[in-house]
Amino acid sequence: MGGFYDDPRFGTLQTKNLQAKANQTSVIAARVEADRRTMMQAVTIKDWNVHFIQGDTTTGTSANHNGWKITLGKSAAGTGAFAAMGTAWCGTAGQANGSVLDASLTETNLDAGDDLILAYEAGTALPAGVLRVEADVQYVELYT
Repeated sequence: MGGFYDDPRFGTLQTKNLQAKANQTSVIAARVEADRRTMMQAVTIKDWNVHFIQGDTTTGTSANHNGWKITLGKSAAGTGAFAAMGTAWCGTAGQANGSVLDASLTETNLDAGDDLILAYEAGTALPAGVLRVEADVQYVELYT
């Protein structure tokens, strides 16, 4: 259930910050969940950006892109399944401390109780050392 049309927040873009709970200090062999937040109301995810608190260099190469990726995903309440909705591709030179990366996104609806997930993805071009990111996810509440 969403808010009501007479709510002053109707149509207002809001931001949720997702933060990696710890540094990623080794090569990523499988998806590593950095943060998970349960949405308390139904929302539409509109955009997101990745902030590199602790940047990193990259090892290896990737067939699809020149770098490795961070994903934004959702998990339907109670299922535990991960469905990606956005990707941030990190270049082969790595990312500097404090840099911001504009990430791609397929606009997606989440129901109340769904989880919003920030994850580091495995691949052939991976971070080589210490990495820590946070993400600003922009959304609007769905109204009835």
